[in-house]
Amino acid sequence: MNMKTAFVSPLTILFVCAGLASASDGKLVIEAGKIVTLAGPDIDNGLIVIQDGRIVAVGKAGEVEKPWDAVVLGGQQFTAFPGLVEAHTSQGMDRANENVDVAPFLDIRDSIDPIAYFFEDSLRNGITTLNVQQGANCVVGGRGMIVRPFGMTVEEMAVRTLYGIKLSARPKGGKSRPTQMQALRFALEDLRYYLEDLVEKEKDEQGRAKREALFQGRDLEAEKATGRALQSSAWKVDGLELIPRGAIDEKYEPLLELVEGRYTVFFHCGDALDVNHALEVARTQGFLAKTVLVIEDDCWKAADRMAEAGVPVILEGSLVDVQRDPISGEETETFVPGVLKEKGIRFALSAEDPNSRSLAYQAGLAIARGLTRAEALEA
Repeated sequence: MNMKTAFVSPLTILFVCAGLASASDGKLVIEAGKIVTLAGPDIDNGLIVIQDGRIVAVGKAGEVEKPWDAVVLGGQQFTAFPGLVEAHTSQGMDRANENVDVAPFLDIRDSIDPIAYFFEDSLRNGITTLNVQQGANCVVGGRGMIVRPFGMTVEEMAVRTLYGIKLSARPKGGKSRPTQMQALRFALEDLRYYLEDLVEKEKDEQGRAKREALFQGRDLEAEKATGRALQSSAWKVDGLELIPRGAIDEKYEPLLELVEGRYTVFFHCGDALDVNHALEVARTQGFLAKTVLVIEDDCWKAADRMAEAGVPVILEGSLVDVQRDPISGEETETFVPGVLKEKGIRFALSAEDPNSRSLAYQAGLAIARGLTRAEALEA
């Protein structure tokens, strides 16, 4: 997770972030007895200078110029540290999941609730940026977005819209694993059949796709007015360049952009078997390089496969997986981040686990279990 730019006080997170928002057009100075930068050694007796909502200087008091007209917050009793980044969450919406199994055409910005207590709690816990994605109870979910946890409207909260898309290898409620995987494969194969049929009809009746799009009121301006070949390493559709991109049905367009590598794919896995299935689908469809596995604690058993594939992961479950021997009843604990680190897998922590909502708590537990402070904060 990138935590290099936003600095907050752990004890006055709401106050400071409110100050950042109100002073976004002015100047703000945060004083701290210690500043943790992650870009070098800690700074004792330091200052953070913010102008127009951006950090312009960090250093020791006396070495950094303090604007005379700036609002001053903090004090020597505080420690300032980088704002935490929630790498993946399905909270803060009116509902995390939809009834529709395959819904890549949905945009979760329509579901974000700016006044949800979740965002206020996130601020209080030191989280300054969140990657919000649809829940895992789906086959192909909607498109997500990155937000700040403050603002009265979704537009004020938005950092990046239409970021990422959710796929799930974990069986949806009421589905078996074979049914889940067949539904996922069919959704992607259906895209291919649709595109091939579209091209075939265009060859039979030149201009058909454009006329259909205009009749349905679709946008055919700028790049939407022209076609281009399929940019996928896995499969091709000959003649797709004949079809204006704006003529492609909105139900299929996000899936096409997915296989072309235009979205980061957040692939949810509930256990080690799901990891194997997710990697197989990502390889077959050509978006492995854009895949991030969202894993629960039991998935560490497939660490070798994840390391071989070179995919980053987000640990959404508990940091410690507890297995009980069915015969002796003896419990064995596995520190999952330790396994990921040992295998050379890039990973981020998530506070989605209901037993540990705080990322700061997650980082502290990781340090207690053997990670360095830098590794825990970076995750």
